[in-house]
Amino acid sequence: MGTVQPALCAGRAYSQEKKQEVQNPSPREIDAAKEHSRGTEQMLAQKYKEAIVFFRRAIDLNPDFSEAYYNLGISYEKLEQHEDSVEALQKSIRLTPDNANAHYALGYAYCRLRRYKDAIDALERSLALKPDNAFARAKLGSAYLAMGNKDKAQEQYQLLKTLNAAMAEDLHREMEGKK
Repeated sequence: MGTVQPALCAGRAYSQEKKQEVQNPSPREIDAAKEHSRGTEQMLAQKYKEAIVFFRRAIDLNPDFSEAYYNLGISYEKLEQHEDSVEALQKSIRLTPDNANAHYALGYAYCRLRRYKDAIDALERSLALKPDNAFARAKLGSAYLAMGNKDKAQEQYQLLKTLNAAMAEDLHREMEGKK
């Protein structure tokens, strides 16, 4: 799918984009936040297997912890466990449907599974929420290309040129390779 690298990081972009505010958290929610924090530390250290353990604990303590599902999905994706990534990201999105980064990550995972129709749906939703996401725009162009829709891929290329010239050039090379 080209040379576009995923902007799949330790969930910081989303946590900075939207903080989940909890007034008077329960002891379980406090413990879940601590486990999530430990998992995030492991992600930053690129210890994804260890991070998964902490994110699962956080979810066991607080099943409505959207960010824990998001970071769990990212950790699975980093380990190339794409089906598990999709499942976790879908749960995150069910809890927080306006998380553009989760939709992008889901689209990325679908691309890795060659489920391009699903990828396109997720990536379009991500871009509806955050139109300036160059990673999502590039991945959407690649997904359209994989589906054989060169016109739609070309549209994404044109839009991507205004966001990130280097990523646009990568997509263009990918399009040239499919001729």
